[in-house]
Amino acid sequence: MYNQRNNGPFGRNNGMFGSSRYQYQTLPYGYEGTQTSGLMSKVMGLLAFSFLFAALGTLVGFFLNISFGTYWIIAIAGLVVLIILQFVIQRPGLNLFLLYLFTFLEGMSLAPLISYYLSNASNILGEAFLITAVSAFGLGAYAWITKRDFSRLGDYLFFGLILLLVTSLLGLFFGSFFHTTLIQLIISLFGIALFSGFVIFNVQRAKYAADTMPNAIGLTISIFLAVLNLFLFILELLSILQGGRRR
Repeated sequence: MYNQRNNGPFGRNNGMFGSSRYQYQTLPYGYEGTQTSGLMSKVMGLLAFSFLFAALGTLVGFFLNISFGTYWIIAIAGLVVLIILQFVIQRPGLNLFLLYLFTFLEGMSLAPLISYYLSNASNILGEAFLITAVSAFGLGAYAWITKRDFSRLGDYLFFGLILLLVTSLLGLFFGSFFHTTLIQLIISLFGIALFSGFVIFNVQRAKYAADTMPNAIGLTISIFLAVLNLFLFILELLSILQGGRRR
């Protein structure tokens, strides 16, 4: 996951949002059959369990008292799991196991951040959860019912993701500039817009992709990471606006 708080990937940004990570089997654009609704049903079910495992991972992270200084081990482990999943995504059973293991590790990596807000700004945390849930639902519903074609949005989103990562790297060398409230506010707003676009883009992909389990798993990961990053940027924005940004 991307997190501008420490000017680097909180977890990781591994390109799952881009249009080239998975080679989806697609249906003719405009196809409105039961096959598409079947795929979306799979994705929604997998997403529900993915967020459940992420929540469980966060609880385990609390129990293990994971700190900001040690979560990189979990981040690397999650990246390894994700890479392995690319090679076994066609294998029933194993692909689901690795999907849920990945989301579990993502949840563990969030434990230090969630713990901080629970101790210092629990109201901001609750607001961020609520805004993210409402926003993700609204964006997903719009992507599903609209007749607009967002298939060309992927290249722009990928460029935006690269820009965000470059900004993160620059922050390592020019921290005094990138740590200013104005710059962090701009980055937060950009991140919210970017990952809102990813939600729309990937939900619409689910509408027109063929109903296969590899497609369902790939889209689940993409939407999961988009929503998770959307939450992080909303959390950051609320923290800045309420004057409680963690240094």
